[in-house]
Amino acid sequence: MLQATRLSKRFGNRVVLRDLNFEVARGSCAAVVGFNGAGKSTLLRLVAGLVSPSRGEISWDGARTRSFCALAAPDAPVYRELSCLENLQFFSRGASISRLKTHLETWQLGARERDLAGDLSSGLRVRLGLCVADWFCENGAPILLLDEPSANLDDAGRELVGAMIARQKSRGIVLLATNDSRDFEWCQSRIVVHQAM
Repeated sequence: MLQATRLSKRFGNRVVLRDLNFEVARGSCAAVVGFNGAGKSTLLRLVAGLVSPSRGEISWDGARTRSFCALAAPDAPVYRELSCLENLQFFSRGASISRLKTHLETWQLGARERDLAGDLSSGLRVRLGLCVADWFCENGAPILLLDEPSANLDDAGRELVGAMIARQKSRGIVLLATNDSRDFEWCQSRIVVHQAM
């Protein structure tokens, strides 16, 4: 279970999150919702261990969360100077090329394996980032963090995200930060983030 207790984050004098409490049980997807600037992305970064809370705690089955997370976010880009296959190879820690190619096929990127990430459309770059995050989940990360995952995706890309979420719910949990009401169909609960005053 993912559990947050009195989770707060301050950047200088600006309080982004204040005393946020929630639990997300295994096998579920929780939508993180709130206005732009309310702290949705900050919450995901706290869970991922990329920033530290100013106060409070967040844990996965009683342990720190950082080593249990896979993150797909606009500010966690893929390497533009590497091909799709090379990006996945970089993050895969020695997996076989055939296994990596199969994973790219899952994301309908097999025909683009040699294309540089920087040459892909914005939608395909998003898909590649999701592919990398899915790789980590497939290889043991129980917490999947998605920040606006359907932005720039066509209907086929959205279907791939839905399938990814379904797979991940069988392995752990998903936190999905979104303002797109279509994404709520994938979620069983909501974590509402209000801009702290």
